[in-house]
Amino acid sequence: MADVSDVVVVGGGIGGASLAFALARAGVGVTVLEASTVFADRVRGESMQAWGLKEARAVGVEQVLLDAGAHITSVWKQYREGAHDVGDIPMSMMIPDIPGSLNLRHPDACAALLDAAVDAGATVVRGVRDVVLAVGSSPAVTYVANGKATELRSTLVVGADGRGSTVRKQAGITLDRQEPISYIAGLLVDGLDGVPDDHDVVAAEGDVFFLMFHQGGGRARLYLCTGLSGQHRFSGRNGTEQFLAACNVSCYPWSEQVMTATPAGPCATYAGDDTWTDAPFADGVVLIGDAAGHNDPVIGQGLSIAMRDVRIVRDLILDGARQSAAFAPYGEERASRMERVRFIADVLAVAQAEDADNRLARRTMLAENMAGTDPDVLALMLGAFAGPETIPREALDPGILERLRSA
Repeated sequence: MADVSDVVVVGGGIGGASLAFALARAGVGVTVLEASTVFADRVRGESMQAWGLKEARAVGVEQVLLDAGAHITSVWKQYREGAHDVGDIPMSMMIPDIPGSLNLRHPDACAALLDAAVDAGATVVRGVRDVVLAVGSSPAVTYVANGKATELRSTLVVGADGRGSTVRKQAGITLDRQEPISYIAGLLVDGLDGVPDDHDVVAAEGDVFFLMFHQGGGRARLYLCTGLSGQHRFSGRNGTEQFLAACNVSCYPWSEQVMTATPAGPCATYAGDDTWTDAPFADGVVLIGDAAGHNDPVIGQGLSIAMRDVRIVRDLILDGARQSAAFAPYGEERASRMERVRFIADVLAVAQAEDADNRLARRTMLAENMAGTDPDVLALMLGAFAGPETIPREALDPGILERLRSA
């Protein structure tokens, strides 16, 4: 006889665990199927923008993340080659009552959220493999764990299983894709004692766009964005050493300390591509997070996107949504949201990372636009922090990209 669970969530990462927690806390029977037995550092998103933190608060997981050691940053400082005063980004002023952006090591966030889901009443199965989905009005999932095959009958299956989502594939949902303009590499480091962690860092110099997100205690996640030519720059046996050497961004006052920091995880590089679908659902199935399509990580929107997915899908499920038509409002909102963050990423990647002979001119033009010479560009960049819904449609102007490239 098959087991029964009202909602089955495939994937116990940040999005899946947050949804399971929120639903279980509301009294819904939830089972989470997670492939890993221990969450490993795979260089995933670790900075949640102010609009994402607002969503996390609405879902009820903000305190879970804070209790797990999350570091709140109220200011991002900008540095640029040849510029003495680029200006700060006041993260604490983006949304009323939201103190800034939130940084937390991805495996720590996943573990804390999944534990919170269990405490709220969700059932979690780890070490799951061979997931087979039956879609329709009465969906079912068959899986193997600990050498035993189990069938779960449900009213809804949530695909929260990342970019390679098996739920998405088995439900017959396909994604559109925009080719990358840039690549982004990441590395977690320790030993930054003495480096100010009261602000995060955005720095542009030479052929790299450098970002640093502090996690407290001398630990930070570093990212380097390059053009397409940098796809394999930090790969191979010496990749970590080459990564740290490339952090020699002289416009940032503590770059020498960063270069000599201690690696605390793997170095990995990802393409700055975008994927999306206007219909992240089918009868008995709904997708959230990267399973429903991901944004170019150059603007760090992944966690915020996932949190809004969780909040909207939670509310719809609690209102009784189980079939396609009931999730249409989610699809419409997400399509508009992804269009906006996709364009923000294009603007930033073209200005800061794309292979070009005029990088400095592009970066200077972007800074001038953000300072007030182009209100559409300012609206775009603020939307990355305050939320994409704040961006007027007229700001999605392809001419912005043309002007940057011809700077």
